[in-house]
Amino acid sequence: MKLSDLKSLDTVVDEQRADAEFRAEWDSSAFARDVANRVVRYRTEYGLSQRQFATLVGLVQPQVARLEKAEHQPSFDTIAKLTRATGLTFRFKAAHGGIELLAG
Repeated sequence: MKLSDLKSLDTVVDEQRADAEFRAEWDSSAFARDVANRVVRYRTEYGLSQRQFATLVGLVQPQVARLEKAEHQPSFDTIAKLTRATGLTFRFKAAHGGIELLAG
């Protein structure tokens, strides 16, 4: 199979969203995924290992690994540490359906 024959992540997710259980889990983890993507982007932009990033932010490396896995919602304390140490800004909205990360 060629790389060009593989489906994109967006295509696979769109196909799976027909399943209500998948859709609920995917939607509820959107905030954690967005934070994870921003952490990974920052680390790669500045050439930092997880350990170096953890030291910068005031976490330990396993916490950074968990953030990047996006399996759990990051705490407000963790978001505050990320913001203070990196200058990243996070705007989010809490609503009935969960927490939504807004551009910022």
